[in-house]
Amino acid sequence: MKTGIFFRDIIVIGIAIIFAATLFATPSLAAKPKIYKMEGKISAIDLQYNTVVVQVPLTKKNVFTVGGPLAKDAVLKRGNKKDVSLKDFKVGDTVIVEWEPTSQGHVIKLLKSK
Repeated sequence: MKTGIFFRDIIVIGIAIIFAATLFATPSLAAKPKIYKMEGKISAIDLQYNTVVVQVPLTKKNVFTVGGPLAKDAVLKRGNKKDVSLKDFKVGDTVIVEWEPTSQGHVIKLLKSK
């Protein structure tokens, strides 16, 4: 009688482990990609390719470059205006940039100037 309970417990634990492994391995249930938010100055804009480059100062000597295309659903804001396009921004503008790392590089999710 004790042997039957032991095997039943092993089977239940095994099913629980398989379920947990399947749950965490399923791509649709995986965590969302990390979105980073930084402040810096626009150093380049390419309207033809819908890309922007922002230099973010980390320290006095270190600068982090965020550059890449705008996401299809990117939000662009200039002051209180929300209906703006990339052509409304200028090199030298101080902006908040939100970006997502991808296997192809950075994708800009938000570009907001003050």
